[in-house]
Amino acid sequence: MAKHIEHWLLSRLKPNKRNPRLHSDAQIAAIAGSILAFGFNAPILVDSSGGILAGHGRYLACLKLGIDTVPVIVLDHLSETEKRAYLLADNKLAELSSFDDDLLREELAELRDTEIDLGTLGFSDDELAVLLADASDGSEAGDAEEEIPEAPAEPVTRADDIWTISGHKIICGDARDRDVVNRLFDGARADLCITSPPYSDQREYTGEMRGVLWLDLMRGAFAALPANDETQVFVNLGLVHRSNEWIPYWEPWIEYMRSIGWRRFGWYVWDQGPGLPGDWNGRLAPAFEFIFHFNRKSIHPNKTKDCIHAGDSHGPSGLRGTDGQVGGWCHQDRSIQDTKIPDSVIRVMRHKGAIAGGQHPAVLAVGIVEELILAYTKPNALIFDPFLGSASVTIAALKTGRRAYGTEISPAYCDVAVRRLTALFNETPVLQATRQTFAEVAASRGVPVDQSANPKQQAARPIRCDGPAAFYGRKRRA
Repeated sequence: MAKHIEHWLLSRLKPNKRNPRLHSDAQIAAIAGSILAFGFNAPILVDSSGGILAGHGRYLACLKLGIDTVPVIVLDHLSETEKRAYLLADNKLAELSSFDDDLLREELAELRDTEIDLGTLGFSDDELAVLLADASDGSEAGDAEEEIPEAPAEPVTRADDIWTISGHKIICGDARDRDVVNRLFDGARADLCITSPPYSDQREYTGEMRGVLWLDLMRGAFAALPANDETQVFVNLGLVHRSNEWIPYWEPWIEYMRSIGWRRFGWYVWDQGPGLPGDWNGRLAPAFEFIFHFNRKSIHPNKTKDCIHAGDSHGPSGLRGTDGQVGGWCHQDRSIQDTKIPDSVIRVMRHKGAIAGGQHPAVLAVGIVEELILAYTKPNALIFDPFLGSASVTIAALKTGRRAYGTEISPAYCDVAVRRLTALFNETPVLQATRQTFAEVAASRGVPVDQSANPKQQAARPIRCDGPAAFYGRKRRA
């Protein structure tokens, strides 16, 4: 039995010509990627003459990488016949195991939100797409967040109602109306604004939004924004295509934001996971949306992400200057910290739930809101969402120890928000004016609480139909 690991020159090792196991170029490349990502952690098993008994794939990967010295374990207790048998057993026994698919999905979903490149794990892109498409965070709370109540045909909420829960507020009103916003904030100011408004003018609005142009909607909402000098604003928008071209519909709105003092400070990508099925008229499958970041004053984001190289020393490399010369790295030879600020590509799986029995298939994922809240605020900070929808921002604030205020123009979607919060948290939302619960208000107004949605009466929050509804063809409900 081997008692220790030795380090041999790769040239001492001899592949076994009787090894029936085949190694494709793709597998060798995957093994090489794993070695680069994690180091050489599985020694090659050899006999005393250097003949490889197990680890032919690692040997070939080292040849590809140009590695000169490798760790080996010498098995000098086996007979020639036992060596031949062990070579077969080592290859075959690993095939007899299988994955617990649920645990595998959970692990992949969690690793995906770290710095780990899932491509180094040996799974194909197709395997990852299938596994991650149904991945959950493994908790009952996470599953519950995906459940969105249907929008009612007859809402309990009425215009100007304010619902409260644990210091969070939802007002049924127009975000463009300063009186509505002032009633909600009562002199306070938002530390952070996170919202997912409609995406351009995809169709004619009805109900509360009838005749409102997208640019007018956005101008009005952000003109009324109750901000302070350090408020950070994050706006989620997706692509829109017309006549087979993508349309930069946000440009006039961005110029308006600049005209009222907001800097177009950052432009981030929300990586939503594997691309959605479909041919997409010749385009690649959509798997991302944008996050626009505005501010008037910069603040340092919090370091919320683990560093996989924590404790290692910074190398000598730095950034290339305008003269083309590479400067010195200011942290050279210092230890890498345990945590770092988030990336400009935010990797959070898209929400899997839907509203109105599939009539509205897209909801702002709570996870993306949590990422931004944790990066740019401290506990008890005040978050504002002018297009609250189903209250993903409120849920994220409750989970992270912040407060959230939101405006929602549709009484039906105010009901959705209240019912979603009631289902997720122990405390029950109450009407600020009377301190009545949702059920008590419904009874006093003669509205049945348990009613099915009528899609024909849900036009106040229209969805888009410019392609498969799960991405381009939607009106996002936050």
